[in-house]
Amino acid sequence: MSCNIPWAQGFRKLNLLRLSIALVSSLLLGTNTLIAFRGTGIHPSHLAFEESDILKRQGHSNHTSNAIKLPPYTPQESFGACALVLNQNHRITEWIAYHYFALPMRTLIIAYDPKSTQRATQLLHRWRTVMDIVEWEEDDYLPANWSEGIARQKFWAKPVESVIYENRQIYFMQQCTLAMAAKNVSRVIHHDVDEYLRIQTKVVRGFDTTRPGHITAFLNQKNISDVVPGWSHNASCWVFHRHLFTPMREDSSTERQSIHKAIDFPWLRPVHLDTLRYRYRNARIQQTGKGILQLNHIPSTILFRRVNFFDKWLKVHNPLGRSLCQGPWPSSPLILNHYTGSYEAYLYAAQWDPRFQDRAEWERRTAAGKGVPRLEDGITNWVAAFVAWLSEPVARMLLSDAGWRDEWNLRQDA
Repeated sequence: MSCNIPWAQGFRKLNLLRLSIALVSSLLLGTNTLIAFRGTGIHPSHLAFEESDILKRQGHSNHTSNAIKLPPYTPQESFGACALVLNQNHRITEWIAYHYFALPMRTLIIAYDPKSTQRATQLLHRWRTVMDIVEWEEDDYLPANWSEGIARQKFWAKPVESVIYENRQIYFMQQCTLAMAAKNVSRVIHHDVDEYLRIQTKVVRGFDTTRPGHITAFLNQKNISDVVPGWSHNASCWVFHRHLFTPMREDSSTERQSIHKAIDFPWLRPVHLDTLRYRYRNARIQQTGKGILQLNHIPSTILFRRVNFFDKWLKVHNPLGRSLCQGPWPSSPLILNHYTGSYEAYLYAAQWDPRFQDRAEWERRTAAGKGVPRLEDGITNWVAAFVAWLSEPVARMLLSDAGWRDEWNLRQDA
């Protein structure tokens, strides 16, 4: 039945006008957002991940009874991590679990080297209710044909594949850092997935490393300079030494029994976790360290006024250079455990990574840092604390398929 009442027709026209205005406004807002982020190279999907998003995801989960607990820091108060990987699925589960617990890591951007035959999507899925995870292919952060100029040059001191890899790493670090800044993340790490940031309890004595988010709790203290002379709470960047943990000296049978008693879970074999399997480090520290960026304290001229995409303003081992990065310190409050893993795992990586070659190169790497290997097991308490915090069923689900299996056929994807 049609309505011929004049005021009703006017009301209907007014509603149509309001709807048209709302649609136009929405389109303009969306266009402006796209333009704004296209100018900085950040896709709108990389914006801040709020706590409300997490609660919505958990609310729609089919496993609410086993929901992963949130650490006591929001995504913006927590760490973000940028990881460029090449067939490292066997490392990713343990690496994420540890850093979610210890940092905590609440934002992860993971990029795949173009030679990768694996994707970590299925491994990452279990974390998406509590962590903002973005997966990038090369064309998500690099322009087309970016490496052609490098390949044309003939006078590199190393294989051109290694030069391309190193440039890709720098450009990924830079674009990932800008994406983290758009998400308002406080601190960012660019460590590889065989490196674990931890508090060095021999320097920071008595600090409780069994609490979730204990590294953020430590860094938020105002009195660290009392322990570490020259430490600035507001530094743009801190750099820390790395200790190399190798299989050249493994635990005796008695020591292995001690570890198994401490990690008394029938579903978990300590030999499958690098942080439990390798407890001896080389005597000397590695000469090159890795850093933490504090995005809120980096000058805006560095982060947001980039004109040339190929301008290199970050470095792998001293991200912002000596003028803005503090450390490393002789007695460092934080340290990185760097795990080479077994020779079988090395051979697996050597199929694609030009930096890895043969057994002689593996032995050269594992022998770096002369002297008698030293026991350093300050990180090993994290597993029991992780299980106690989350519950055994949840921890078992999160740590399933963690680690390398020496019996795997090297021709098969891990």
